[in-house]
Amino acid sequence: MKKLFILSICLLLTSCFEITEKIKHNSNQSGDYSLVIDFSNSWLKTKSAILLEEVDGVSIPNEEDIKSKLAQFRADASKIKGTSKISTSYDFNTYVFKINFSYNSIETLNAVLNTIDKKNTLVHFKNNNGRFERIASYPLPKDLAKKEDKKEDLLEANITAVYTFDKDVATVQNPNSKLSKSKKTVFLKQNIWNVLNNNKLMNNSISFNP
Repeated sequence: MKKLFILSICLLLTSCFEITEKIKHNSNQSGDYSLVIDFSNSWLKTKSAILLEEVDGVSIPNEEDIKSKLAQFRADASKIKGTSKISTSYDFNTYVFKINFSYNSIETLNAVLNTIDKKNTLVHFKNNNGRFERIASYPLPKDLAKKEDKKEDLLEANITAVYTFDKDVATVQNPNSKLSKSKKTVFLKQNIWNVLNNNKLMNNSISFNP
């Protein structure tokens, strides 16, 4: 997948949707990753666009294309050593799409994410002297940020990151983050418009108590 095709749908429709990235990360650098893209609040518009296979003159994947590309993701991810429990799901009633997998290291996590956007080989996450770091690099087309007519919709669409750890969090670098009462989960939410203009808004660096 040159670009996560479901993100392409999101950005072409620019209606109400939610992208949620969840990670349960362990001290030994293994963990579980989940990506959920939820169009349930605009399912009718989404359904119409997918049936038409076009929005504003731009081709978008139909249901069979989506199924095929999710299968391709599973095939690509399964070739990466250290990846397990790979699964994808789709619901063409609510238009909710999910990707899940487990990884045995940060390097494996990055390798799988790089199968989603094959144009670039990037470091998405890093263990920096015990700190868990997110270097945001969502494959969002920058040109969309120039389209003021899309701004209102994109301000209503959100990206949320939820990172859970097996140690208590000591510090969180991103000031927009929220820490759970248990001190083990960090939440960060931004609207798509702002992230399009500045991917770094989703960056984070998290340290832990011994």
